[in-house]
Amino acid sequence: MYKLTLILKYLRRKLGPMFAALAVMLCTAMVIIVISVMGGFLDMLQDSAKQLTGDVTVSAQSLTGFAHYEDLSIRLEKLDEVDAVSPVISTFGMVNLFGQTIGVNIMGIEPEGFARIVRYEDTLQWSANDMFDRYGLEPDPGDPVPQGFDLKRLAMTLDPKGLDMPGMVIGIEVNPAHRRDEHGQYNFSLSAVQSQATLTLLPLTERGAPANLGPEHGKAAVVNEFKSGLYDIDKSQVFVRFDVLQEKLGMHGQKTENIDPETGETLPGVSVKPARTSELVLRGAEKYSLEQVHGAVKEEVKRFFETRPDQFPPVVRTWKQRHAQFINAVKNEKGMVTFLFVIISIVAVVMVATTFYMTVLEKTRDIGVLRAIGASQGGIMGLFLGYGLAVGVVGSLLGLSLALGIVWHLNEIQYWLANHLGVSAHYAWCAGGGALIGAVVGGAIGYPRRKALRFAVLGALVLMLAGLAGAWISLDRAGDLAYKLNHAISFKMWDPQTYFFDRIPDKVKFYDALFIVLGAILSSVVGALIPAVLAARLDPVEALRYE
Repeated sequence: MYKLTLILKYLRRKLGPMFAALAVMLCTAMVIIVISVMGGFLDMLQDSAKQLTGDVTVSAQSLTGFAHYEDLSIRLEKLDEVDAVSPVISTFGMVNLFGQTIGVNIMGIEPEGFARIVRYEDTLQWSANDMFDRYGLEPDPGDPVPQGFDLKRLAMTLDPKGLDMPGMVIGIEVNPAHRRDEHGQYNFSLSAVQSQATLTLLPLTERGAPANLGPEHGKAAVVNEFKSGLYDIDKSQVFVRFDVLQEKLGMHGQKTENIDPETGETLPGVSVKPARTSELVLRGAEKYSLEQVHGAVKEEVKRFFETRPDQFPPVVRTWKQRHAQFINAVKNEKGMVTFLFVIISIVAVVMVATTFYMTVLEKTRDIGVLRAIGASQGGIMGLFLGYGLAVGVVGSLLGLSLALGIVWHLNEIQYWLANHLGVSAHYAWCAGGGALIGAVVGGAIGYPRRKALRFAVLGALVLMLAGLAGAWISLDRAGDLAYKLNHAISFKMWDPQTYFFDRIPDKVKFYDALFIVLGAILSSVVGALIPAVLAARLDPVEALRYE
């Protein structure tokens, strides 16, 4: 019982242990924040990679694609390990929108089939409600949505009725008119929906030569915009219908003259060139692991192309393999940064050890008294280990609370730093300057009366309030001063053009936080171990003589 009493007494009345707990708190919060943001970035990257590519892809090693994909798709869909297959054509091109020409990656998809494999429909930004709001209409729940208003349905067909052109869905950052508001949201009034765009493609023959000796141009109507959350994709990708892009690129099935390759003579009949695609995207069956799906698909593709030696077989990869270089780089970066911060956090162990060593020196007589009245060496050692445990628990729990508060509000903190830092600095400067002047003047006035501290505090408080009032009046009178201050003094710690994502990861994993908190508590106990051993080994007679 005496151990708990002394531990609580030392925690309440000693400043040293509070500094040790503060060190533990800061180190715990620092590691949790870093591992949460880096881990969240890694999780978002992996989710986006899987969302955009499916579980497994069968990809051509050439821009010209591979043939007989329809037969291969049928065989792959018969596998128990595969739930769905959809063809995709991917090519480079340009889109001219609002008079601006932008280089993009154009993907030809079959929307319904593609949506069965990836979360395509979930990424669509606009819906019928946005169209109703644009025109100031109130939809009747009993009436069907007008054909041109159902933007998600249009994006799922890419076939706008009544227009003599195909539909197109563009990444939200492809639109040069978009500007996010102060809350990071996009405005539908600036969207490209119902606008026309010009696509420029470069068709290639099967041998890779430019077809038709020139680029292919075509009009398309923007029916929706998508937002994956991955900035690099949202600024460079557009979706069109698979059959439209296939025909524009000359990758559809074609009938040509039957020419003898040896003599060059025209033979009776026609020659049929099979249709081609860039890749097949697949979704695996839930009861099979990703590795099992990959293995089954790889074997089936190998058997399929063994009977077609004239075709160069495509590559079969999982989404992890396809994005391995980037994902592994982020994993290594997360591990390295976490390791560095853990090394830095050893300062908490040193702080606890130093604090407790000084406590042992200071409480040597108390230790002698405890030993003299019957406390054992184990009891003394347990006292200081319990002291270290208490410091670790208090510090780590405070650090956890601080980290949760920061991580859960990181995006709000960024918004404040980017939009209100100037005005806040103005208030702080006026209040701080007033408090400093008031403290000096008040201290000088009160010094002859031996009341310097009281007058300094009073003067600081009065002039601080005066400074805050002056700051408010200056901002109220000068209409554009707040804008100028916020524009001149701002800090954006998370730029989506640098970090790919438009939001900072703001989730803390329970097991990561638990591991870090337990590690901080253990580190505090380890830091208290050597001082505890030294205290337990003190001779009671010598301790009582200690001055």
